Amino acid sequence: MGIPKGANLLLTADLTRVAWLLRKDGVSKVPRNFLDAFLDHVGPEGTLVVPTFNYDLRNGEHFDRFRTPTITGTLGQAALAHPAFERTAHPLHSFAVAGALKESFLATNDPSSFGPGSPFALFREHRFILLGLDMHLNYALSYFHHVEELEQVPYRRWRTLRINYSEGGNEPVERSYRLYGKRPGHENELSHLQAKLEATGLLQTGKESGLSFLRLDLAKAHSVIANDIRTNKARSIVKWTLRNWVRDTIHQFAPAKPSRSAQFLSDAGIR
Repeated sequence: MGIPKGANLLLTADLTRVAWLLRKDGVSKVPRNFLDAFLDHVGPEGTLVVPTFNYDLRNGEHFDRFRTPTITGTLGQAALAHPAFERTAHPLHSFAVAGALKESFLATNDPSSFGPGSPFALFREHRFILLGLDMHLNYALSYFHHVEELEQVPYRRWRTLRINYSEGGNEPVERSYRLYGKRPGHENELSHLQAKLEATGLLQTGKESGLSFLRLDLAKAHSVIANDIRTNKARSIVKWTLRNWVRDTIHQFAPAKPSRSAQFLSDAGIR
């Protein structure tokens, strides 16, 4: 898939197909073996990062850095259980990190998930490759939110989120975070952006052993995304529809239910 030895790699994957293929051949512990294969490939001079997001958290809910499971799938949960990885601190958009740049990621402390002091800034600074397996760009490329925030796009607005934050069972402390959320009616859709990235040669797609993959140089993609925001009104990134506006407006008045992330802790008896 074109990932060099020693790479800094942001890995996202839907493991449904790879798990089926490997288990058919008698391989057990597929997510753990999958991570070990990539760790071995990038080596000690490289860095492997896996999303472990809990972006559904709501105002006033509880997040424990070491005990809240991620809602972003099997690969992230396997990384949280892997001894080589440690989790970054932000409750909404954390990452499990292993390798040479681990300490740099663990030191990030931006109150915004996508701010200039967040892990997303390190992806650009250290020229990370995004590798998405069996995933559409819409779900693999969360990096574009970092560009949206830096460019201060008008279809988003700031709001404050207060989270009861703990680490490994210590007493929760209320912390404030900043969320640059979409205004009603807007929806991100990256098909046009994908075509632009492919046309410039920055995004490569293909198949390997029955798996589809996409590979993207995030540092170079940054300027393409920023240029679309500045000169194309972000039309390759976001769309507005009346239907979405009605949906979002109604949703604002709906009774709030606990998020999946908070419910995970509650179900485990952690308050």
